[in-house]
Amino acid sequence: MADRDLDITKFSYKAYRKLKKSLGEFDAVVECNEIAIREFIEQVEKKGIQPYIQELSKKHKVKVDDVDFIKFTSRIRQYYIASVAQQFEQFLEDFKGEWEEYFFDVQWKNRNDGEAKLDNCLKNIQFTNTPIEFDNHIKYYEYYRHVRNYMAHTDRDINKLDSAFKKIEQLFITNLSSPKSLENIDFEDFHVLTNVVKHIAFVICSKSKPDNQRIAEILFGLSKENKARAYKGLKKLKADNVRYEKALKSFAVTHFGRFSTNDADDIVNKLKCLLA
Repeated sequence: MADRDLDITKFSYKAYRKLKKSLGEFDAVVECNEIAIREFIEQVEKKGIQPYIQELSKKHKVKVDDVDFIKFTSRIRQYYIASVAQQFEQFLEDFKGEWEEYFFDVQWKNRNDGEAKLDNCLKNIQFTNTPIEFDNHIKYYEYYRHVRNYMAHTDRDINKLDSAFKKIEQLFITNLSSPKSLENIDFEDFHVLTNVVKHIAFVICSKSKPDNQRIAEILFGLSKENKARAYKGLKKLKADNVRYEKALKSFAVTHFGRFSTNDADDIVNKLKCLLA
């Protein structure tokens, strides 16, 4: 049975939806860039690297005397990794802000010296005894995070990077290729990291779902923020309970993703009480 056919809750934060959108947009840029790289490689193989570079240099009036062909391709693909890792770091920042709004009665513990943002996040949402599959995703991400640090700080983190790679050499995640070593990172690594961060982000959001009463209160607050549309629009439907409940469920899904039948009914009943 497909996941979409299951009666389950798949709660998400706005930070997660923002991450998916930004990764989707970046995916198109990377794919187009990859086409350009592969076309360049194809022409180099036909014409020879120096003659072809000189030809393009004259054509585009960009002076290039020489290039390390191996570093050229690997460095560009390392930048793919750095960008995805940066987007995930932004997700962690955005998630923290939302979490503090939803769990306003709990103090978020600040990062210790040297503590990674992801480790700090998992500590705060008290996500312990994690499944092996999730732990493996974390190890994949840690390796790519060190790749990103290497890109930003040259060889400062090379030992940590090597250590992180050794931890994942024998790991396997279903439907994902194994990460490559630094000098061999390629286009496939971009897809691996993209899927890894989306999985981690989704699990973080799912494990940080507020209870249904709090969700109803948040939705009530959101409806009150725009009385001209959401609040008044919902209240106008109160005379028709079927349409009213359908609108409330749609309002919840728009802001927080998918809910099981039981969760949706419970949230709608609690929200109806607040809107009474």
